[in-house]
Amino acid sequence: MMRKLISWLSFMMAFCLVLLSCVHDEIYTSSDPASKEYHSKSLWKEDEKYIKNVMKIYSEHYEEIKKGAGEPMWDYAMTMDRFYESFLMVPVAEHGKVVAVLNVPRKGQRVYFTYTQVQNDMAFFQNLMSSRLKRAETTLMDNTAGKLVCTTKTISMFYPDNESDPDGPGHWESHHVTECKSQQLESCVGEVLPDGTCLGGGGNDPGYPYPGGGGEDPQPEPYDPCEKGKDLLKPSKGNIKTLITNGMYSYINNSSTGEAGIYLKKDNLGNITSEVAPYTAGAALPIKTGGKYFSAIHTHPTDAYPMFSWTDIYALYKLEIQSAQYNEGYSSLLLVCQDDNGVKQTYVIMFENIGSYMEDVFNNPENIGCSHQEIKDRMDLILEDKYKKEADKSVPNYESAFLQVTFGTNVGLYKANADLSGFSKLEIQSNIADSIVIPINCN
Repeated sequence: MMRKLISWLSFMMAFCLVLLSCVHDEIYTSSDPASKEYHSKSLWKEDEKYIKNVMKIYSEHYEEIKKGAGEPMWDYAMTMDRFYESFLMVPVAEHGKVVAVLNVPRKGQRVYFTYTQVQNDMAFFQNLMSSRLKRAETTLMDNTAGKLVCTTKTISMFYPDNESDPDGPGHWESHHVTECKSQQLESCVGEVLPDGTCLGGGGNDPGYPYPGGGGEDPQPEPYDPCEKGKDLLKPSKGNIKTLITNGMYSYINNSSTGEAGIYLKKDNLGNITSEVAPYTAGAALPIKTGGKYFSAIHTHPTDAYPMFSWTDIYALYKLEIQSAQYNEGYSSLLLVCQDDNGVKQTYVIMFENIGSYMEDVFNNPENIGCSHQEIKDRMDLILEDKYKKEADKSVPNYESAFLQVTFGTNVGLYKANADLSGFSKLEIQSNIADSIVIPINCN
């Protein structure tokens, strides 16, 4: 009897060890970056074909793609309601802590890997990976002008009033992540710091071949900002030079208040037409957006600062997200003004492919709960304060002030040459006061 008991106990111990080993292996496999197994732990339906293909590419090019600490937690990858093998975001964790989010968009037959460190996104995935009771909330989509722009996923986590009684009373807290199709970090193949700085490559990086091609191109190659500027100036395209020199220069010379403007429209064949905006007296010119409208030109009176406001940046954002699909990536906003030396200047702002986005401003903890108008007012005051300080200097540099506020973002500032035959990109090397502006000729 004793032998049977000992034999039974030995069997049970061996069985428990095997069971424990199996459990350990299952946990390890689910988080092993080299594992071929994928078991979705997302709360939503995902494009699993794309996730598995990206996992394969990551495994094959591991040494080239990996940046910094941590490994992708593929089981928590999300494709944000896009089911045509085009995009995913996956948390990168080290010892259970999310240290970055890996974004992988596909453009044509190639995919691009970008590490980001947006606190809101990392917090979302940290909670998604938590063992706490959670539930998926309604997915929100900004479908302005009939096209998908932004997708927001929200989870609610249950926090018991007493941690020792998880089934007792408590409360729910929400966390969300937002992905915007028209504003992806596509060119930076490396690591994007919280301020938008790209480390480890970008720009002309060729990406990695996507197995099977993935069908038609879901994200066309981004249109080069310099080329956009050239198209605005070409007589066969935008032909804005005459509009600026014959109309807007005269308005600035003859009116010390208000703004003049021109709206630019482009149809699906690429034909550009213009529409003269009604003059404003003592107020900012409202910018028309949506459909064919993809750009606009406006003046600043001589009693205003000769540089863009943050409201102007927001107008560019609206031009981009509300344009017709064939105008995606073509948006721009121009400013015609007179500098402190009495010289007419023409600037243009355009979205580029590296840097943080407007959504990062909206999701900044300081702006949570604020309307877009309240955020615009606050950011305008920040810029205005910069401009006021420049105005007190013997040689003010409003270009530098603007670039300091937009440093690390995907808002690019360009300046036309004297005869309006081309543009130069304006840059600063660091976000410090009195940073020297470096012009880079587009031609």
